[in-house]
Amino acid sequence: MTEKYIQKSAHTRIQVLVISLCSMINTLDGFDVMAIAFTAPQIASEWNLSPEVLGLVFSAGFFGMALGAIFLAPLSDHFGRRRVVISCMALVIVSMLLTATANSTTTLIPYRFLTGLAIGTMLPSLTSMASEYSSDSNKNLNISIVQSTYAVGATLGGFITGLLIVDYGWRFIFVGGALLNLITFVFILFLLPESLEFLMNKRPENGLSKANKIIKKLGGKVLPDWPALSENAKKPTLGLEGLMSGEMCKWTLLLWLTSFTSMFGVYFLMSWIPKIIFDAGFPIEKAIWVGVCINAGGLLGILWLGYQSDKKGLRPMIVSFLAIAGLLMMIFGSLDAGIVVLMGSAAALGFFSQGGFIGLYSTAARLYETQIRATGIGWCIGIGRFGAIIGPSIGGVFIGLQWQQSTYFIVLAIPFLIGACAMFFLKAPQLEPGAGN
Repeated sequence: MTEKYIQKSAHTRIQVLVISLCSMINTLDGFDVMAIAFTAPQIASEWNLSPEVLGLVFSAGFFGMALGAIFLAPLSDHFGRRRVVISCMALVIVSMLLTATANSTTTLIPYRFLTGLAIGTMLPSLTSMASEYSSDSNKNLNISIVQSTYAVGATLGGFITGLLIVDYGWRFIFVGGALLNLITFVFILFLLPESLEFLMNKRPENGLSKANKIIKKLGGKVLPDWPALSENAKKPTLGLEGLMSGEMCKWTLLLWLTSFTSMFGVYFLMSWIPKIIFDAGFPIEKAIWVGVCINAGGLLGILWLGYQSDKKGLRPMIVSFLAIAGLLMMIFGSLDAGIVVLMGSAAALGFFSQGGFIGLYSTAARLYETQIRATGIGWCIGIGRFGAIIGPSIGGVFIGLQWQQSTYFIVLAIPFLIGACAMFFLKAPQLEPGAGN
């Protein structure tokens, strides 16, 4: 319904604005989520926390993200993308400030849960907005750009925290994060429009005037009234029922399986690689650099898949990325090499594993119609988050059992291969080139 207003090639100013604002928010989300990891050593030292208790603090944020993505993100399909983003940003500001006041884990854990809940709820709306303000020819790239900024925020946040935490303490980091979110909140409040596609489909009260303002900025003719709905148009099935209706059920289950298995593998690698490299006898700074290389390679992989998949097709690229990630993981686990080779291998591993995983955001955005898009993206992310929680734990069990490194890397590479197979069979027509969803 909005195709004629979205430019086929070059972006209009409002499209660039929406992609830029969504990227800005997601950059801060990367910092907000990882801030606890950056400050954990100082918090643990100050409060004398055991690794087990600190693990609960970490998990609280991820559980919040999973629950927000599954149960609250669907609100975006009912009340609008903009409202959900604004509400969640307000909650992030409050929870970050509350975190700075925490004096024990009994307060810190619920505050981190609230931050995760807000971010998990907001992320599907950002992905939906990026999708709905993009033409079909650059939809995958724009979604990848927005999602890649999460890694940028995490990286910059770590660098800034390293510079400031010794002089100002860990509480300052959360206060600073809240202030950055507050500044961005003001921009969002005045500049972020509602999704035109949402307005055209939901048709809320006073929605026509809002839609016409957006249509003007897109260079289209204003509407005297809402376009007539086709008499044959079927009322869409909303919510989880919509994800599970008819043939969509098969595609949804395959997408969930791919999301769970790929996040399982990605978060095992991100969590354990620096520790594994350190235990192999390398200095801590070199072990950290190997971890940085995974994220740096991941950033490039996300952008490359987004750019190339608009030309070569999303599904075959994700299949190849996840399959290659599984094979590279098996090779990495058996390497007995110097730090330069390990860094290069880690970058390649991050390129394919994270690039393939983030491609699932574009997959969900294309697979589901506007009325259930945020719900579909939210469930995809939420199911994946449980893989992110379980993957590092299972890896820790194998390491604790003193399995050979090459053996448990082979076992933990299997989820990537399962994900590649699931994606291979996800032959939904919406994902075919030129489908235009």
